[in-house]
Formats: sequence, structure tokens, C-alpha cells
Amino acid sequence: MRTYAPADPATSRLLNSYAALQGLEIDSASALAPVDMLVDGKYRLRLRALPQGGVSIVSRLRSLPDAGGQRDELILRVSQMALGMMKEHASTCVIDESERAIWLQQTVSGNSTQDIDEAVGSFVNALAFWSKAITST
Repeated sequence: MRTYAPADPATSRLLNSYAALQGLEIDSASALAPVDMLVDGKYRLRLRALPQGGVSIVSRLRSLPDAGGQRDELILRVSQMALGMMKEHASTCVIDESERAIWLQQTVSGNSTQDIDEAVGSFVNALAFWSKAITST
């Protein structure tokens, strides 16, 4: 979920407010910069205000192996698990545009810091599942 359009200023302010509530450092040079979080000492998240409003949450799950059977099998297994998770979770597994890694991502409406906090909590729960599931594939 990469975009090169500028972030919505109101959403950026909301995201910075959320970061401040969490005690996170904010890049004072750019109010539009993404917010990086480390949750439970092991889950790295990046939150970014989107151009049309809302917030994206992403986390890298793992690198993809080089092209071949092992890579194809991994993508097939992850795809099957992702389809099963779609009913229960707002987050989605994706392969980055360079086809080098599998990521977990989610988009949040971001109307309040509480909305963002609840989405981060839900995302981290899904991330905990995926972190275990993807290492066993």
C-alpha cells in the first residue's frame, strides 16, 4: 500500500496525536511523516496517514525465497490462509511491488485516536497469528 501522494493534513495531525499518546517520538521536521511503533518488543508497525484520509498500518512478515517451487508453495499456503482470515480480520497479507517480501496491512478510517488504537490492537493480534503461521510454512 505505497502511495506517493501527500498525506491528508488532518489525518496526519490525528496520527501524531495518537503517537504522542503512546509516548512515541514524532518526526518534528515533517508532520506528514509515518509513525513507527514497536509493540510488545517484537512487532514492528508503520502507521501512515493516507491522502484521502484514514491510516494505513503495515508490518513486514518475511522475505520471499528466490523464484522457484519453494517460493510458489509458500505463496500458495499464505494465500490460502489469507483467504480464511478475511472473514475475521480487517488486515490482509500482500506481496510488495518488488515481489521480495510478504507484508500484513490494514486501512483504518481514523476518525479518532481511539479508532486508531483499536485498529492497532486488532492488527497486532492478527500479526501475532501471522508471525507464527508464516514461520511454520
